[in-house]
Amino acid sequence: MSGSEEDVDLPRFFKVFLSETASESMAIPMSFSEHLQDPLPHTAKLQGIGGGVWTVSFKKIRDCAYFTSGWSKFAEDHELKDGEFLTFVYDGSHTFEVSVFGRSGCKEMRAVVETVNLSDANSEEEEEEDSSVAADSNEEEEEEGDDDPSFDAGEDERVSQSLYPVDSDDTVSNAEVVAGFSNLEVESNPWFTTTLKNRIYELLIPANVVKEHGLTFCDRIKYIDAEGIMHGAKGKWSDDRICFKGWDRICRRNRLKEFDIVHCEMLHIRKKVHSIKITITRGR
Repeated sequence: MSGSEEDVDLPRFFKVFLSETASESMAIPMSFSEHLQDPLPHTAKLQGIGGGVWTVSFKKIRDCAYFTSGWSKFAEDHELKDGEFLTFVYDGSHTFEVSVFGRSGCKEMRAVVETVNLSDANSEEEEEEDSSVAADSNEEEEEEGDDDPSFDAGEDERVSQSLYPVDSDDTVSNAEVVAGFSNLEVESNPWFTTTLKNRIYELLIPANVVKEHGLTFCDRIKYIDAEGIMHGAKGKWSDDRICFKGWDRICRRNRLKEFDIVHCEMLHIRKKVHSIKITITRGR
């Protein structure tokens, strides 16, 4: 695990891999059950530090929770060997961030996802398209007062007046984004909706939602979408409203457009938000 501040309050456990008992399924320690949802979701996502995400079945057998179907693929892709050490950090919902430590005791980067770069031609074309969307969004943004001139975005994160092209050719459909998230789960945590804003570098948390639910926030949170996990650092406006940076990366890889609606579910432990789970309803 990264050891960063946003992980401090998240529950975790470790396992020593033994092929004889864990090649096809992995048992979760019974003492960890108090942190799991009841009933268990049908599936869980395993986020490797190499950037990949594996979906596995989540089952309870004789009062013990197991990763079943899909676990063997995760073990194979990570080339797990007897005696290697794994840590699991749980986000409180569906996702476990998994780190692998080799027999030497050092964390190892495995199953690394390759990054696909767009050609210059495609980048220019998409930048022109997204810029027009940003221009249309500007009028709406000014009406909402989001362009607060007193907000300090930091030297490295000044607001751009145009959207950047996405850095992947993969288009995520609404069905892919929403898959696996039931209405019950969405309603069980505080949530809000947002749309494409001109200030794409940050996600503003509505003050009324924070006040209504008595929420506090980690200094860094996880954005969880259908592609995996990204991180965002906490910021604050002059009127004390909370925002999180790095939102532009979510907009890019989900190809967010003007009429898309983004549902943001805030996952928390004892009212302290550590992650935001994102689902998207595509507009016209």
